[in-house]
Amino acid sequence: MADELSLFGAMLGEPDGQLGRLLEGMFTAQVTTALTRLGIPDQLADGPLTAAELAPRVGASADALPRLLTAAAAYGLVSQDGVGRYSLTPVGAPLRSDAAESAQDLTVGFLAPPMWASFGRLAEVVRNPAPVNPAAPGGVYAYYAEHPEESAYFVRAMGRTTEILVSQLAKIDFRPQLTGRIVDVGGSRGTLLAYLLQVLPDATGVLLDRAEALAGAPGYLAAAGVADRVELVTGDFLREVPEGDLHVLCQVLHNWDDEHVRTIVGNCQAASRPGGGLMVIEYVLPEDPQPSLANLLDLIMMLVVGGRERTRAELEAIIGPAGYHLVRDTPVTDVLPWRVLEFERD
Repeated sequence: MADELSLFGAMLGEPDGQLGRLLEGMFTAQVTTALTRLGIPDQLADGPLTAAELAPRVGASADALPRLLTAAAAYGLVSQDGVGRYSLTPVGAPLRSDAAESAQDLTVGFLAPPMWASFGRLAEVVRNPAPVNPAAPGGVYAYYAEHPEESAYFVRAMGRTTEILVSQLAKIDFRPQLTGRIVDVGGSRGTLLAYLLQVLPDATGVLLDRAEALAGAPGYLAAAGVADRVELVTGDFLREVPEGDLHVLCQVLHNWDDEHVRTIVGNCQAASRPGGGLMVIEYVLPEDPQPSLANLLDLIMMLVVGGRERTRAELEAIIGPAGYHLVRDTPVTDVLPWRVLEFERD
């Protein structure tokens, strides 16, 4: 956002506009998302264009597009040269699909309509919380099932998040007993599983998820050089999971309430070979109240999928009775508040 411009800040008469900018988040997010959905950053990749030149390229109204572009200019995403031509700014450049660290997947995938609408219910849910069914009509899972193109954005955005996690995992010295059959439960395109197989060359893998989530897995695993060691399984981890020596649950449990978490962990334990283990990677809440990104993620889980982030003690209280005991807890907190919790069968 341009430092000197804040509509809500101006209305509030704030010298620095701090509260105004917080309130204005709904504008900035939607302007940024609309710009990306229309493909405008890609069209501006080769140089400045006028709104009249852009409109037919992106299928936009010749009247509405200039209004979006001037709002985007107010927020510093594009600039105008004084003769009606728009260019990407350094702030808007990451919205290009070919940018080195493209923000396109995150922008479209994480700001889909059901996610955005969920936050409109925040006060209502806090007053009278009711279980959120993400598969209900209009829910996030139903939405992505009906919109495969947007589902692909979401899967890639999740994959990028996991790539950030993977970049932090070098600090963990994986134990030799983790070199058998690794089952990545709900592992999408296999970002984490690919890393584990690369550092554990004697291991094999199983990737379990919904069909739409697995769509990008063959290409990703092939590019990582591990496709010949991975079995792809389309299924529902709430029903059963494949047999293995290590079951991995990465950013899965926070999507579910306690009852469903018990089912998922119980299914892993039932499919665990003698001496097997469970690796749980989650955004773990601090035990004592303190500012943490995990608290913001907890709101997302509550509103969008009916799940929650948990403390380590809360996770142990659910996982322990299923037949596991914690053997190692490794914080991986340089970027996000991840913890890698490793359990063994009792």
